[in-house]
Amino acid sequence: MSFGQAIVRVFSNYANFQGRARRSEYWYFVLFYGIVMLCLSLLALIPGAVLLTVIFWLGTVVPNLAVSWRRLHDTGRSGAWVFLSLVPLVGVLILILWMAEDSQPGTNPFGPNPKGAQATAARQEGRNIPQRAAVQVQCINGPMQGQTFSLGPQGLWFGRDAACAVRFPDGSPGISRVHCRLGWDRGVPVLVDLNSRFGTFLVSGKQLPPNYPEAVSPGARFYLGNPGNLFQIIS
Repeated sequence: MSFGQAIVRVFSNYANFQGRARRSEYWYFVLFYGIVMLCLSLLALIPGAVLLTVIFWLGTVVPNLAVSWRRLHDTGRSGAWVFLSLVPLVGVLILILWMAEDSQPGTNPFGPNPKGAQATAARQEGRNIPQRAAVQVQCINGPMQGQTFSLGPQGLWFGRDAACAVRFPDGSPGISRVHCRLGWDRGVPVLVDLNSRFGTFLVSGKQLPPNYPEAVSPGARFYLGNPGNLFQIIS
């Protein structure tokens, strides 16, 4: 997961205290938070800078708590342990050590491994696809019907946001600002819903749980919000 992807994922899961968050997602957000706060502190003498700091803090306190909660889930611990930070020094040091731990393998009581437990299963079933294989996504129904998008190493982001490679027009029904992502996990294409409001579905009708990678293969079809936004993976 890249720095930018981690920031988008944290904010797209603004108040989501369910599921798990990878180590890279948490620490990239900590880095982002530290950089912004440092920049704001350097501007402290400029009129209005204090107000900007307060606004930024208020805007990030919930996602900061949520990603910390999910990171603890990823290590097999209750998210409530985040309040250990209220214990001076010792509590903070313990939390830092926990947050630095790798993901628990497989599924734990809080959900599947966000690194791609399902992708691992797909490889075991013999559906492994090399990461450099020519994989594309074609819009079957929707505003971009007929268009084809290549799945590169960084993946494809779907949504209304200007940064999304597969960008829907503003006001598109059933489409969130950052809706879902099609990417790679150890050479296997995986589809991840990014806590969208209207959901991401396989053509079978199965709704993907937020932030859990679903292994997909050429020929697979999925839709965003409703079957009117239908895509197919082709090779």
